[in-house]
Amino acid sequence: MAPHFKTAVTNVPPLTKALLSSVVIITGMAYVYMYRQSPSSPHCPVLGLLLSSLVILLLCGKYLERAWGSRELFTFIAVVGVGSNVVTWLGLVLTFYLTGDDHYLYGIQINGLTGLFAAFLVAFKSLIPEHRVSLLGGVIAIRVKNLLGVATVISILCLILFKALVFYNLVNIGWVIGWIYLRFFRVQEGGMRGDRSEAFALVTFFPDFLSPVVGGLSNLVYQLFVTCHLCPPVNPATTMYDMEHQASPSRHSLTPLPGSARAEAERRRALALKALDIRLSTKSSTPTSTAAPSQPTVAPPSAPSTTNDVLFDATSEITK
Repeated sequence: MAPHFKTAVTNVPPLTKALLSSVVIITGMAYVYMYRQSPSSPHCPVLGLLLSSLVILLLCGKYLERAWGSRELFTFIAVVGVGSNVVTWLGLVLTFYLTGDDHYLYGIQINGLTGLFAAFLVAFKSLIPEHRVSLLGGVIAIRVKNLLGVATVISILCLILFKALVFYNLVNIGWVIGWIYLRFFRVQEGGMRGDRSEAFALVTFFPDFLSPVVGGLSNLVYQLFVTCHLCPPVNPATTMYDMEHQASPSRHSLTPLPGSARAEAERRRALALKALDIRLSTKSSTPTSTAAPSQPTVAPPSAPSTTNDVLFDATSEITK
């Protein structure tokens, strides 16, 4: 555990460092304010949320910043963080006008990074959907593409059992906004907008019996974006395009969807980058030899092997 933890906290990219520092400073100021208002009240939940948020932000931010770059990660965090909180606030205001209960307007606070963390799961589904997270020595194993389903189920249970309305809204609004941004707007290398691969279609987030309904809603969203000129159409000759039924028999004779190969190449590049980072970390941890140094050679990053790869260096182990 110690070597994995040391690897996780070292070589942290600059944006992730800035985010961690900002979270600590802002939470510390809020904690001081809360303590001055009510010194006798326990504030342990605040510290627990802070520690868990720092761990998640460190692991996810470090991986995504190396895969996307600092600028793209900052854009993703800004869009999801602001969007999920604003939409949640609008929902509470609408609920107040419909019910007349001022508790929704004055008695509920919107805070935390829950929406962003849910969107991180969508990003990992885009990059490495088939990898598996192993916890507790392999006792618990789940594929990355199924982590979002677990988070959604937890949010529903919290809503039913604890009436955690804000938590439920942030989780589900956050991952939806994250998917919309990654699906339609994120600029990839070469100028292609969005991840248009079939593995990232919205229907893959839901059970098969919901595919017709979910696919129809996704197509409506895409057509709305094209009509409002928020994103370009896939086929310039028409603004109507079936984004969610790309694998239907009617498409077998057509050319492959633009961006699918590019998205797959980006996933492979992210895996190769992670493998190279692990090798470099391993080499840096070994003692230097006393012999005369030889001419170093750098091997190009290879495709991910079938052995266990570490996605979250501090807490989990990823295998295909």
